[in-house]
Amino acid sequence: MAEPEVADKLLPLGEAVAKFIPDGARLRSCGIGLRKPMALTYEIMRQRKRDLTYLLSGWTEDADLLIGGGCVAKLEGSYLGLEAFGLAYCYRRAIEKGVPREIAIEEYSNFSMTMRFMAASMGLPFMPVKSMLGSDLLNIESFLHPKAVVLDDPFGTKEKVALVPACHADVSVLHAQRCDAEGNAQVWGQLGDDVWGTMAGKRILLTVEEIVPTKVVRKDPNRTIVPGFRVDGIVPIPFGAHPYQVQGCYDADAAFRREYAERSVTLEGWQAWADEWVYGLDGHEAYLRKLGEERLGKLRAKRAMSGQVNYGY
Repeated sequence: MAEPEVADKLLPLGEAVAKFIPDGARLRSCGIGLRKPMALTYEIMRQRKRDLTYLLSGWTEDADLLIGGGCVAKLEGSYLGLEAFGLAYCYRRAIEKGVPREIAIEEYSNFSMTMRFMAASMGLPFMPVKSMLGSDLLNIESFLHPKAVVLDDPFGTKEKVALVPACHADVSVLHAQRCDAEGNAQVWGQLGDDVWGTMAGKRILLTVEEIVPTKVVRKDPNRTIVPGFRVDGIVPIPFGAHPYQVQGCYDADAAFRREYAERSVTLEGWQAWADEWVYGLDGHEAYLRKLGEERLGKLRAKRAMSGQVNYGY
């Protein structure tokens, strides 16, 4: 069987953002602690997209940057912070002062967001959860009415259960280690809820570290988490998750993340950082040149190969 033409779905980053992420889109990002689609995040800022509803179980710099850039109108999710590096100050400024614009957030637990993505990916209208029972998350609604419905177990246990609505995205983005020309995307390492979240999108956009022949994918099929027939666009972009890590490719750039956390405390500091690393660069290649080969070389992953298994019968 002949290999499909890569060009069928292949796009440069700027064209992909322009085509798949219009103003007002419901956008599901990816990665919980790793594989964040940071190159795509920067490009969304450069194109000055507006009025996005941003969906994820937990955000870090990805959401903070888009909020700071005035791209986001609404959030549906849970945690938003910079993990060990501190608070997300663009988020704080938007919530507390309406700077650079007012935003609204509908808060769920991490697990409840995963269940919402699962419902959407399976074509179900809702999913039952117990993780929000007894918390104030059920008592505070922002723009989803209702955000959840509490029922008695209809099968007679008298236990209460919360039903949370499916969370559909206009476009889901997945940053993967590799895919083939059809878009069969392979990911290893921590997955979070990326299987369900990616499949919750009406359209799927991949950013990948590399494109490989289909025979490579077929040799290790269990790492394929998104089938190619669901994928609409593919952007090959090495170091596309920097400063986050991608297992088997490169480590996290802790110094870069720390610098962002420190400079973003003030609005002026954040704007200077954004001018230097986002708006002042004409794309990902310029970003990599600014980082420099020495810095990138130190981040490249050491070899720690997995074992082999027998797929035969």
